[in-house]
Amino acid sequence: MKKTKDLAPIAIPHGPPVECTAEYFKSKMESASIVKKYPVWDVARPTPQVLLEQARRDLMEADEELALKRIEEQKNRAIMDEKWEDLRKKELLLKESFISFNKFIRENQEKRDRAERKMVADTEVLERKTKETEAMRQRVIEMEEVKQMMEKQVKDYTIYEDYLMSVVNNYPEFKQPLDVLNRYEALAAAKSTLAERQERDLEMLEEARQEIASLTEEKKLFIMGLNNTLADLRWRYDQIRNRVIKWELALNRLKETAAARHVELCHVRSAIWSLYVKICKHKGLTIDVDTDDFESQLVVIMRALLELRRIYKIAQRRSRDKDCESMATN
Repeated sequence: MKKTKDLAPIAIPHGPPVECTAEYFKSKMESASIVKKYPVWDVARPTPQVLLEQARRDLMEADEELALKRIEEQKNRAIMDEKWEDLRKKELLLKESFISFNKFIRENQEKRDRAERKMVADTEVLERKTKETEAMRQRVIEMEEVKQMMEKQVKDYTIYEDYLMSVVNNYPEFKQPLDVLNRYEALAAAKSTLAERQERDLEMLEEARQEIASLTEEKKLFIMGLNNTLADLRWRYDQIRNRVIKWELALNRLKETAAARHVELCHVRSAIWSLYVKICKHKGLTIDVDTDDFESQLVVIMRALLELRRIYKIAQRRSRDKDCESMATN
């Protein structure tokens, strides 16, 4: 048989029974307070007219309750208006009191600020006066020290005053000690002037010496440069002279060659002319060509040579033919 699962299992408390008593009574009270209302199935259902009358009665009751609520709301509204008016009055009183209190506080704050500023100013004045007093006290101490030092110097310089008085007594040119001091200052100024002049002269002398040394060095460098330039010019002169000699020799050779060629040309011209004259005489031609017209002379000579060559070839061929005939007859 299959065991079904219980849909509402019973909760079994665990633990001692004494501790579970409170939960038991609590569950009993909750179950007793639950309203158990069961449906009535045997009562007749109301008709629509009954429901309508019931709805009208409910509506009238709701209207009456609404009217009562409106009256109550008006009363509450009047009460609230009175309360709001009271609150406005209290607010105005509070604002006025706050303004007066704020004014009072501001006046007190201003008085306090003025008092604090006055205290600060008084404190600053007191500190400044204290510092000035301390400075004056220090100044008095310094002046006392200066006074003592000057008294000591006067005491120490008394011997010099006595010495100056003795000088005035011994030298009538001085009327009082101040004249001696003036003479000393004049001599010291003259000494200083002479020393400055001597120093200036020495500086000028040193500058002149440096300038002379600079000029000497500059002139030495300039002379060295000129010597280098002169050596360069001499070398270039030697090169150019060698080239001139070379070209002069070449020119002389050209002149000699030209002279030889000119002589040769003259001989050739005379030979051409004599050959031209002989050819013209041999052929019985008139000599109508100028002596300097070598081209025409050469043309005539060339034609004559061509004719002679052709005649020579014809003669050679005839001689060969004769030799062949003679050999054939033999």
